[in-house]
Amino acid sequence: MSKRFTLIVAGDPAQRTGGYIYDAQIVSALRDQGWTIDVVGLAGIFPDADAEAAEALTQALESLPDQASVVIDGLAMGALPEVVAQHAPRLEITALLHHPLGDELGLNEADQQRFHRSELTALAPVARIIVTSHFTARRLPELAAHYALPLNTSVTVVEPGVSQAPISPAAESGEALRLLCVATLTPRKGQDILVQALSGVAGTHWQCDCYGGARDTAFTQLVQQLIDQNGLQSAVKLHGECDSETLEAAYRSAHALVLPSWYEGYGMVVTEALAHGLPVITTTGGALRDTLPTGAGLGVEPGDADALQDALSRFCHHDELRHQLRQGAAQAREALSDWQEAGANFAAALIAPANRLSSSTADSLGDFPNLRAGSQFESDWLTLREAADVDSRSQRLAGFAAEWLSARAPTPLIADLGCGRGSNMRFLAPRLSGHQRWKLIDHDAILLAQARQRAAGLSDSQGQPVAVETHCVSLEPLADVPLDDAHLVTASALLDLVSQQWIDALVTRVAGQQQALLITLSVTGEWHFIDPQCAPVLDDEDHWLLAMFIAHQQRDKGLGDALGGQAHQALVAALEGADYRVEQAETPWQLAAGSQEQQPLMMALLEGWAEAATEQAPEAAARIATWLKQRQQAVANGELGIWVGHRDLFATPLFANPREEA
Repeated sequence: MSKRFTLIVAGDPAQRTGGYIYDAQIVSALRDQGWTIDVVGLAGIFPDADAEAAEALTQALESLPDQASVVIDGLAMGALPEVVAQHAPRLEITALLHHPLGDELGLNEADQQRFHRSELTALAPVARIIVTSHFTARRLPELAAHYALPLNTSVTVVEPGVSQAPISPAAESGEALRLLCVATLTPRKGQDILVQALSGVAGTHWQCDCYGGARDTAFTQLVQQLIDQNGLQSAVKLHGECDSETLEAAYRSAHALVLPSWYEGYGMVVTEALAHGLPVITTTGGALRDTLPTGAGLGVEPGDADALQDALSRFCHHDELRHQLRQGAAQAREALSDWQEAGANFAAALIAPANRLSSSTADSLGDFPNLRAGSQFESDWLTLREAADVDSRSQRLAGFAAEWLSARAPTPLIADLGCGRGSNMRFLAPRLSGHQRWKLIDHDAILLAQARQRAAGLSDSQGQPVAVETHCVSLEPLADVPLDDAHLVTASALLDLVSQQWIDALVTRVAGQQQALLITLSVTGEWHFIDPQCAPVLDDEDHWLLAMFIAHQQRDKGLGDALGGQAHQALVAALEGADYRVEQAETPWQLAAGSQEQQPLMMALLEGWAEAATEQAPEAAARIATWLKQRQQAVANGELGIWVGHRDLFATPLFANPREEA
């Protein structure tokens, strides 16, 4: 694909809402990276498209030559599936979704269903789908299943970046606290709930400044009426839409961001606030539960004015809480990605081959990755598990691998299968010596781009830089994967996805080349809960759910009928049959009860297990939901931790001779 595409949006591309700002920032970043992009704004009414809108989209697509690449913002295409379907066979169409149209607040049930069905129909023929949050990536398959409509295209997540910003100063002693709300005045943004909540916050040492265009006149009048009725004219100000300089000044003088939305597809203002080191008081609506990092703010259920009032009161009246949240926001600020990285991820998604899914593949999408389909090993999950992986991995086997490589080549080459974000390389490279070369292999172009970026500055045990090359290929068929020149083949957290045939093919290849094999963090299929003293907690419901999880593990994840927890032992048997010496180590995760640091990983595990069980036994969905709620509460209360079984292995040919690098 050439580095050129046309971006089509609804209305004026210069509008200052989250979706349009995302589009503009991506365009700017990609232009900086050498892309040529034509931006087209469509006339007409959207998203409930009128005849003028349909004609505008038709003309825009008809003007493009065959095989041209075009990205259509979801607001411009969701209600026009016939137009999209007409041009999809001759154009490379990418859909860019900020959130499903039918999830907008205020729609009646009939309109909600109409928008959902129309948008899913429009998505069916496109080459690829890019969404701006992992929440939306989860939401789309749910909607497709609910309406029994096909989702034939893989979904890739490209989260927004954030511009660098100075940290806003903390409130001085006695200074009035300045709360900032940045959102268009529409019912979904919940400013009416915010005013109701603020009316119950005691004291006069705070003020709230609201910036955002009045997109709904009646709602704007309602919010102003609530301000007047509660005597908050001097404390709550509606400033309307403003330019970027005014908004930046507002961020720099604020002490917290307040976002009372019922629902967000991502919530870019949250990360903008964090970039300024501001704590965030928001809801858990839509993607906001994911967007706000733990410890960087307070989250309440959407629409709950009393809970929001309590959160605002605690923030305004407790110095220690403000200090803690400010520290959390500063910590979260360090982990934010910029727009250049977002642009690179977007580019990688466009360059990657279009992934049309078979019906069986589409049906399998969920918490567990499918190696033929887009970004299923999602970046946030890989990030979440990395610390637990490092704590669990066998240092002894890593040492064996270092000894093997040092005896065979002054410049060893390591091939990393299913490398994801490069965590395996980041663990091993500092423990190996010699001028290392790494061959990072994954089906996902976005994760490969992140892995290459994370390799920058990486050194071996002697401080020498590490050379990296990337290969975007599927792991099936294995014969097409470039392994032959490697001295060591490695993989992490991959084995449970593969079949017996895939294992046999891998062993045949490495044995033919007399290569060593280091396979780590292979799940055994065993997990259980532990109490605060790390003793196992046994429960019939847990055993019942574990059985369904094990059955789900054995579904085809893209590499044949998966062996799940049996894969490790199957690999050991195949290696021993090929005259390999195999060293093993138990490497379980032990996630402690009450650990705030490990709690997000535990919550993600619980959700993943529940999703897998529900896919395996949909008739038991209510029982599984009850199990999930109870276990989440126990983990949140510090009553339970989680033990997850893993094993590592390192294998070398019994009759190998040291060989020099060619």
